This record gives sequence, C-alpha cells and structure tokens, in this order.
Amino acid sequence: MQVDNKTESSHFTLDPFQEEAIAALKTSVSVVVSAPTGSGKTAIAEFVIEEALKGKERVFYTTPLKALSNQKFHDFQKKYGEENVGIVTGDTAANRDAQILVMTTEIYRNMLYGTVLGSVDENLKHLRYLVLDECHYMNDPERGTVWEESIIYSPPGIQILALSATIANSKELTEWISNVHGHTELIETFHRPVPLGFYYFDATHLSPLLTTKKELNPQLKQHKDSFKAHKQKFRDLRRFRDKKSLQIPDMISELHKRGFLPAIYFVFSRKGCELALKECQGLGFGLLTLEERKTLSNLIQKKTYGNEYLYKHRHLGFLYQGMAVHHAGLLPSWKAIIEDLFSKGLIKIVFATETLAAGINMPAKTTIISNLSKRGDTGHKNLSSNQFLQMSGRAGRRGMDKVGNVVIKETNEHTPAFAAKLATSEADPLVSQFTPNYSMVLNLLQNHSMDQIKDLLNKSFGQYLINRDLKVYLDEKIEIEEELEKLVIYPCPDPKNPGDIAVYRKQDEKIHEIKRMILILEKQKNPELNESKEKYNTALKEHHGFPCFHCPNKDICYKMERRARKIESKLKIINKYSQQQIHFYWNQFLKLAEILTKLGYLKNNVPANKGIMAASLRGENILLIAEILDRCDFVKTRLLPEEFAACMSSIAVSESRPRTFTKVRASHNADDVFVSMQKILRDIIKIQRDYGIEISTNVSFTLSGLIQEWCKPSTRWENLLGLTNLDEGDIVRTARRTMDLLRHIKNAPHLDPKLSELAKNALLLMDKEPVKEMV
Repeated sequence: MQVDNKTESSHFTLDPFQEEAIAALKTSVSVVVSAPTGSGKTAIAEFVIEEALKGKERVFYTTPLKALSNQKFHDFQKKYGEENVGIVTGDTAANRDAQILVMTTEIYRNMLYGTVLGSVDENLKHLRYLVLDECHYMNDPERGTVWEESIIYSPPGIQILALSATIANSKELTEWISNVHGHTELIETFHRPVPLGFYYFDATHLSPLLTTKKELNPQLKQHKDSFKAHKQKFRDLRRFRDKKSLQIPDMISELHKRGFLPAIYFVFSRKGCELALKECQGLGFGLLTLEERKTLSNLIQKKTYGNEYLYKHRHLGFLYQGMAVHHAGLLPSWKAIIEDLFSKGLIKIVFATETLAAGINMPAKTTIISNLSKRGDTGHKNLSSNQFLQMSGRAGRRGMDKVGNVVIKETNEHTPAFAAKLATSEADPLVSQFTPNYSMVLNLLQNHSMDQIKDLLNKSFGQYLINRDLKVYLDEKIEIEEELEKLVIYPCPDPKNPGDIAVYRKQDEKIHEIKRMILILEKQKNPELNESKEKYNTALKEHHGFPCFHCPNKDICYKMERRARKIESKLKIINKYSQQQIHFYWNQFLKLAEILTKLGYLKNNVPANKGIMAASLRGENILLIAEILDRCDFVKTRLLPEEFAACMSSIAVSESRPRTFTKVRASHNADDVFVSMQKILRDIIKIQRDYGIEISTNVSFTLSGLIQEWCKPSTRWENLLGLTNLDEGDIVRTARRTMDLLRHIKNAPHLDPKLSELAKNALLLMDKEPVKEMV
C-alpha cells in the first residue's frame, strides 16, 4: 500500500519503518513498533491521532509515568489545540471527553475494570485507537502487569499501537497480542536515524571505544587490558582516586571543546550527582555563550518568579551556569524547569540518576555513563543490556545532531573490553510480570464469571511464555509415552501362560529382604528365626514356580521393566509440573479468592459490600488497607484529620529510603490505632503464608509524624525539611501517595460516612504547595 511520505504534523520525510507502520494501521490491524530510542516512533502515534481527529473518533494515549503524561498533554495541546486534548490522572481530569485523552496505563486498566471509574461502555465510548507508549515497561517488576491487563481486557474493536524500545522477543509479543486481541503486525527496525559513536574517557584523554568493525579499539586493549596494567592500577589506587576528583570538570571541558554538549551525565546515586555538580562549580559560565546566558537568565527568572520553593532553591546558582542535577529527591516543579531548559539547549550538563533514562523525553547530544555497575538490593551488579541501551539511547537528537555520542568513563572495576561488550550487546527479551492480586480478583468478579476470568488469565503474556516453555516438557512427555508403550510389550515365549515381570521382581525383592532379616536374627539368636526361615522357603517355592523363573528372556524383561519404572517416575514429575503450570495464574487467582471469601469480601464468588469497597482502593496490598479501614476504630478513637492522614501514610508508602529518620512522631492519640494496625498486619502475613501467597505487606510509621506536621496550617516547607534527612522530592512523593490513598478512601462505596469525611478533611489539609499536584 502506498502512503504519503509525511504525516500532516511532521516536518521530515518518514523512514521506511514509519511508512510500513502507517500502511499497516490503515488496514485496521493493531501494530507493534519495536525501534531504538529516538528513532521517531512518536510520528506513528501522531498519524493515529490525526486519523482519529479526521474521523471524529477518540484515541487514548497511555504512558507509564504521570510526568510523561503531563508532558504529552502539553505537547498535544500545542499541536492539536487545547479543546481537542484532555488528561486523566489519579485525582483530576481535564477535558475528559476530548478526542485525544492522555493518561497513565494504570488509569486505562482501571477504566477497563468498569467499576469506580464508570461503566466500560461509557469509558470507551467512540474509542478507536489505543496508543501504549513505552510498552517495554511490561518488564517492570512492580507495574509490568498493568500493560498485560490493558491488552487482555481491551475490546477487540480497538486498534492497539504498541510503541516499544528494541526488545529481543518482539515477535513473541506480537504473536501474543494477535492471539488475545486480534491480528497484529510487527514493524521492527534496528536503525537509528542518529547513529551512536562510543568513546572511552580515561584519566588523560577521550578515545574511540570501537573500531569501524564494532570491535574493541586495539589501543585500549593494549594499554588497559594487560595484567600488568591492572596490577599497576591497584598499586596506584590512591593516585587514581586523587585524579578522579579532578576528572569530571576536565571531562566536561574536553566535551565542550569537541562540541559534544549538551550532555546527560549518569551517576547511580543522588549523592554522586550532587558531588559531581559541586565539583564543576569552577567551570563558571564557560559552557554558555553570552546570548545563551542572557536567554537562560530571563527564562529562569520568569519560571521561578513568585515561587519561593524555586527562587530560593540551593541549585539556582548552578542553573544560571547551565548545569543541573536531576533525580527523584528534587521537587517535581524544579525538575520540570530543568527538563524544559535542557530541551531548549540552555542547560549544557545534567547529572542524573538512571531513572531519567526510563522517564520523560529528554534527549541530549551526548550521554556519559560514569560506571558500568550499580548498587542494587543484593549488592553491586553489572548493568544489564537494557539498562545500558536505555541510557545510551538518550544520545542523539533527531533533526539536530548527525551523531549521538556515548562516553564511558574509566573505572577501576571494569575494562574497556567489558564496555565494548555492553556497547555491542543486543537488547534483553521482554518477560512477563503478570501478577494476580486482590484488586484484580475483586474488580474482575464484579463484571465477569469465573469461567470468563479463567479464560482471561490464560490469555496473559506470562501464561503464553509458560506454555512456550512447557512445549519442551510436553514434547518429552509424548516421547516418554511412546517409549513406555513399547517397553510394556515383553518378549514372553509362552503367550498361553505369560508371566508378569513386575510381580516376579517384587518376589525377588521380598526374598532378598527375608534373607537379610534371617542373617540379622541369626546373629541375635532370636527365637523368630525359624518362622523367618519358613517364610523364606515358602517365598522361594512360589518364586521358582512362577513362569518367569525359567524364561530365557527374563533378563531382557528385567531391563525393560526397570527402564519403564524409571521413565514412569519421570512422567509423573512432568505431569505434576505441567498441571501446576498450565493454569499457573488461575491457581493463584483461586487462592486469592479463597482468602477473600474467608475474610468476608466474597460470597459465592461475588463481591460483598466490603469487597466492593476494597475493589475501589488502590495500593500494593488492598486487603491490608481494607482490613485496617474495617477493623481499626478511627471514629471511636476520635482521631483528628491530621492524625488520620498520619495513620494512612504508614500504608500508602511501601518502603522508605535506607537510614531514614525524622525528629517528629505522630501524636499519642494515634498510638492505639498503630497497635491495631500492627496486629492486622500480622494476621494478613499469617493467612498469606498459609495459602502460599506472596504479596507485599508493609506498615511503616517512620514518616507518620512528618505527614501530621505537614497537615498543620502553620507548618512551613523549609521547617519540614529540617525535621528529616529525606530529600524534598521524597517528602513530596510520600505526601502525594498518602493523598492518593485518602482520595480513594473518600470516594470508596459502602464505607462509614464518618471515615469518608475524615479522609476528605485530611486531604484538604495536605493539598497545598509544593505538594499540590499541578497538571
């Protein structure tokens, strides 16, 4: 099919993969696009948006992050007009009936449940297209299940456009979507419109990492990979560390001379980002031209004017110099300024944690990777191919750069050979994170029968991958069964008087056992010896009279029977494993349903009133939240709204940062409630253990006092920061998650109205700058 080589909104000629994707979409099929970061997948989404606008139909554009949703919302408003674009977040909705509706993937999944967000038919009215941006987020251990659910539950009449970074098993993903949703085409490319150049920066200079044949630069191999070089490094470790403190500014200056800026410098800790920024303060305004300095200064003043949380920010001086840090510990409004100024090319270097690589769209001319390993929950681990690709993929701005640059900084832990291996490695495969939970059980059972749910769960990508792996076992099972059929046909020479080799073997084993007992009894001079000898003679006589005893083929039959027993045992193991795996998620679902029935949330597989209430909540473990709301007597305890907010913060945040402390605790009035919450926590842990369920259960009161303090009208933000060692971004995130939970409690059906009122009043106290969320 011929397509125009430009979309209406694009200003560049489409690449072949973009044309192929558009041609496929025109045939009304769903499409998976797998392409490197920065290759132009958004142009395909824009075609879908333009088609929806032309046909007076709707398109939902989903993203993995609120920040990315907000960015897309504003971008689309500028491009398609404010009246045509809406957004739905967890707490607010703007222009919800617009033709283009932006949301997180979680919001779309919740719409498909058709419960608290309205009926499915109403939610999806006039919907023609669904764009799943950053579809490779299916790999996310915590949230990946949402993408699978969104695809499984989507009505077949919706055209899905799944946009993914390069993944190893894109064909499997496409085949799965075809199976569960409808015919789907894969459009895949490994070509980057802006190719990447890889460099290695050691203590002295910048060198190309790879040759034109994608092999390690021989000069680096010669000087860096020899045993002698390694030995010398460890001898001079102190000198190396001293040199490292001067290296970052030197590197930035070198990149500036080469025209490699603006750049993102990836550091794997917030502290590392802050230290790197301070090291560079001696660079002054040298990274900016006079015109850039004027423009940057005017924009900073305009964006921070009247906002005390911004114009007093500790990094403001660095921002005027064209330098910044970007990590989760910063205020969201401050990060938004950095993102905007960086996209305009006015910030020349951003020191960022790897979360930026998987977050908002912020491409650079160069990315710098400071280390090829990072600390995780189980200690230091080397970067995976996907982590390296995500970071390096930020380099190269389409339409601005001819080449994107990836600079790998020398460290003591890794050789250039390892850097070259990562730079040339392929993407990791997409794995399933599909996980049935209490929310899924309660929401699905409101609108689906058990048979329908079983069918839905068996359609998951996780079950698809299990079935694929099971094929090896099932093929082996067929081979075993075929061999077993042959093994049970024994070469008996007398068909009229056949023997039974299994019976003959058992006789033989019995005789040997009696003989062993006789030897023991003889040593003991036991009076039961004669009785055992009689048994031995009787068994021996029976054995000698058995047809197999004189058979010339008995040794052959013996071997055949022994082999048959061995593979029968293996067949039992395969059958048991297959039965467990073939309905793996359904079995998990049934266990969860049993727990919910036992605790009164389900009756005959239909949600009771408290089940409908629990289904409306959102959290890592909604059963824990619902039990706390049901069993803790917040009203009788006469908690104030701020005290209720303090209690809810303990279950809203799954975990806090290591070594967190605060100087303030919740009021004593909440102590009795805290004791009750701990008892409920123990009960939930016990019942989950009894049923073999592993869903996170966590109650932490560490930040409860901080949240209560924030609810006080007299509390100033700078005073709150002085009460904890948490970064301000962490405090905002804790407060916002608490507010999200309070909103769900306020709107939950079948809940004590006094509790809803308590949540409403707590929410009003918390919803203020800089915690207040702005679209």
